[in-house]
Amino acid sequence: MNHSEESRGPKQTSVSFHFITPMPYILLKGVGYELITSHDYIWDGRNRTGDHCVLQFTLNGCGEIETGGKRYSLKPGDAFLADIPGDHIYRLPSDSTKWEVLYFELSHLALHLLHEWIDINGYIFRIEQGSQLERLLWGTYREAIEDSYYDMYQCSRAAYSLAMALASHLVALASSIPLPRFVERCKAFIEGNLHQSIGLQDMAEFSGCSKYHLTREFESRLGISPGRYLTRMRLERAATLLLEPVNLTLEQVAEQSGFSNANYFGKVFRKYTGMAPGEFRKEGDLYQIRRVIRSGQ
Repeated sequence: MNHSEESRGPKQTSVSFHFITPMPYILLKGVGYELITSHDYIWDGRNRTGDHCVLQFTLNGCGEIETGGKRYSLKPGDAFLADIPGDHIYRLPSDSTKWEVLYFELSHLALHLLHEWIDINGYIFRIEQGSQLERLLWGTYREAIEDSYYDMYQCSRAAYSLAMALASHLVALASSIPLPRFVERCKAFIEGNLHQSIGLQDMAEFSGCSKYHLTREFESRLGISPGRYLTRMRLERAATLLLEPVNLTLEQVAEQSGFSNANYFGKVFRKYTGMAPGEFRKEGDLYQIRRVIRSGQ
């Protein structure tokens, strides 16, 4: 474990953890508090290397995150989850004098646990003052800087507690702000017809609204268009089929996941994942490929 205390603004306290484990545990990889006052504070996820995700929670002041071509202001109580590397930039904006934050670095497995609820709520969400989750964040931070996580298992315990509390929080948020019924119908239609030749017109007719309205609301709520969501779900289904012990042919995988033929399937799979289906079948890392697919939207 590395413990450092330095000054980028008036105050910064951070702790990083380095444990080597053969098991795929969710681990807490770093914890920190920072009061940011310099406009040189810019983190561009596209240029970063790493194997973790960041949960950053605004305590005071105002920050900014840019993702998917849009900018979002981050005020007290706002939090975001960012995959590293990933398509985002977060910074102290020019019209803000300070940004006070707590941040937590978790291994990528945490996103795998949370992805269903992130799809509904998005990567930016609220954590209310005095909530159970906020108390857990402060408790985890205090334990970390007091060197309470002295081995891999203590570190993993803290990470799972944080990830599970976050999942519960996101479930509650999703329940309090349900998706419009036609968006839910569209999602269900896509997920139930991945092997069929369907398009935006079919989705709109099943959902009971126009193509324009469906696309606008679907993307607004889920951060991805219906067409891209269909492609993503097909690729994830194909990745799962590639790893099945029955060793399906590429033609069978393509047919069962909704691609017109193996050649087209191979081109799309390589475009989104950077590898051919056969290469992936040898690698066999389903979580990693899902992360790549989802980060590419």
